[in-house]
Amino acid sequence: EGCGAIKAAQLDEETIKKEPADLAKALLGIKSGLDEKRLSCIHDPRAHDREAVVTNVTNQVKQLAKDPSLMDLVNNDELTIVGGFYEISSGIVDFFHQISVPGSPRVASRKRGSQWR
Repeated sequence: EGCGAIKAAQLDEETIKKEPADLAKALLGIKSGLDEKRLSCIHDPRAHDREAVVTNVTNQVKQLAKDPSLMDLVNNDELTIVGGFYEISSGIVDFFHQISVPGSPRVASRKRGSQWR
């Protein structure tokens, strides 16, 4: 269930820096958002992998929310930013850390079961 990029980002920095420059930069960016001290307290490998991925998704959504052009779309109710975790074994997708216009009827209808566009 783990993500290869998240697993690679948890390697030590020296190992990551041996990768091609663009890949190393991306992995170090992911690594900077992971709370490795907190993650080290999770001993179950599957729970650890899931928590690392969820932490990354949450951080990525927060980064997207810093983009003024994206937030203009959100504030005009033209875009909703939502993090998600797809569990391959079950096919279930958990959606979390939503950024949208509060009370948006479009978001409310999605919560009732409409498909995401």
